[in-house]
Amino acid sequence: MKNTAAVPPATSVTADKVISAYIKTRDLIAEKKRAYEAEVAEMVAMQDKRSKWLLTEIERLGAKGLMSNAGTCSVVYKDSATVSDRTAYLTWVHADWENRQAFLDSRANKTAVKALVEGGDVPPPGVNYTKVKDVQIRRK
Repeated sequence: MKNTAAVPPATSVTADKVISAYIKTRDLIAEKKRAYEAEVAEMVAMQDKRSKWLLTEIERLGAKGLMSNAGTCSVVYKDSATVSDRTAYLTWVHADWENRQAFLDSRANKTAVKALVEGGDVPPPGVNYTKVKDVQIRRK
């Protein structure tokens, strides 16, 4: 019996065309992002000046905030904590582990786990390690 199944038509899609279109679109996205950032840069700078003026006014008045017909503003604090001396910090934490262990985040170092797995070992207990396959597109 002869196979009468339809043969799919030859496609005009090629790796060269898809990669070229990908790079073109990626460049267009980057260009639009740059244009947007440039377009709003002046407005962002003006908002920063306004925020600084309002903070100065709040401080000048000795207030916690300001109210107006247009809205309200109040002082908020944004905290940041970074480690400048890892050894000193870890020594401090370990000196009173029972009371200070909360000062450390519980997360695995991806680079160290990757090196361990690539060296033929399994991930440490309690750590899930996954590797996702994707493509990377580079310009010629």
